[in-house]
Amino acid sequence: YVKNNKEADNDWFRLESNQDGTRWWGKAWTIQDMLRYEFDIEFDIPVTYPMTAPEIAIPDLDGKTAKMYRGGKICMTDHFQPLWARNVPRFGIAHALALGLGPWLAVEIPDLIARGVVVHKERTTTNGDSAASSTK
Repeated sequence: YVKNNKEADNDWFRLESNQDGTRWWGKAWTIQDMLRYEFDIEFDIPVTYPMTAPEIAIPDLDGKTAKMYRGGKICMTDHFQPLWARNVPRFGIAHALALGLGPWLAVEIPDLIARGVVVHKERTTTNGDSAASSTK
């Protein structure tokens, strides 16, 4: 999945992990109105993995949407968790991102942009850092 997306210039996340592979972090991005919005993501591999899917967090968006739990963990219970449960143990980290985080970003980020909660860095005058998006 990751290799195919990179080769087709469709990649939308970068990840790295600790040496044990139990803690993951990186960046995920989405394009809206021809602007790239980039967010830090992080997750731990649960002790019960692969029976339990990783809970992906976007700390910068913590508390900005109802479809998120404390700590910035995105809500994947209604749609993704049943799919994960039916496909254990065939699903892995790429599936959690592609079938959990991807649809969440596609639905929630446009709404957050429309409400002014997420603003692209080029549209903010006070934010001079290198982040591709900022939150109010």
